[in-house]
Amino acid sequence: MRKACELMKAIEARRLSKWFEAYLRKFAGKDGKLPPMLQLKLDHSRRVAADAAAIARDLGFDSGDARTAGTLGLLHDVGRFVQFTRHRTFRDDHSLDHGRRGAEILAASVPLATCSDPDRRRLTTGVLYHNKMNLPAGLAPDVIDFVRLIRDADKLDISFVLYRAWKNGDLLRSPDITFHVNLEGPLNPGALEEIKRRKSVSMKNVKSLHDFFLLQLSWVYDFNFRPSYQRLLRRAFIEKIAGVLPRTREITSLIALARKHVKKQLDSAKPVVFNRR
Repeated sequence: MRKACELMKAIEARRLSKWFEAYLRKFAGKDGKLPPMLQLKLDHSRRVAADAAAIARDLGFDSGDARTAGTLGLLHDVGRFVQFTRHRTFRDDHSLDHGRRGAEILAASVPLATCSDPDRRRLTTGVLYHNKMNLPAGLAPDVIDFVRLIRDADKLDISFVLYRAWKNGDLLRSPDITFHVNLEGPLNPGALEEIKRRKSVSMKNVKSLHDFFLLQLSWVYDFNFRPSYQRLLRRAFIEKIAGVLPRTREITSLIALARKHVKKQLDSAKPVVFNRR
């Protein structure tokens, strides 16, 4: 029975992947290529899919559920493509909620109808809530870990995208990556206040490139799983951010607190309890 279930999940995953490829062709130019910003999102989605599946395996998910996690990673930003095409921005507060729009697009897709009820809920709910500041109470027990997992995998790759764009100069060539904020602007006191309270920095307080990196530093308090923290450490997440932010006494203190928090999470012997069944 387990092998049959996992075979079905493999078929479902292939169908959804093919549907996604067909959906993206709507946004390609006459040369068959996506515009650069949409290609950036596709590349991001593929990396998030790989991370989501790998984190799921590290957490002990069976191969079928790990495949579901990977599929969620691939589809999590499906709402971004219509968002940017229609509004020329990735800012939800200036256009549409890309998580909600993505869930609507996915729910209307034919391949999703062939998935099991649990996987339909995991995929649509994961897409819906992957970008929210906070999760609502009362998410279904067989869904919540997938939602938490996609939020972790998404954040891990966003940090890579922004740092690489800063390092190679793409931020100057493609200001849409950082929503056209003032790249030379100072740190916003509102962003500093939020991270001091160990809260994720809100987009309303992101006014400069430094604020963007401070936002990412604040994410260390919002990861959910030990394998996510392990990847954060291996990829020098904090060190890269520290190399971009101004070297003030205040920032040095915030960096030290973030490192301490990560170490605490990695040293914790607390077992992970899953609610997938």
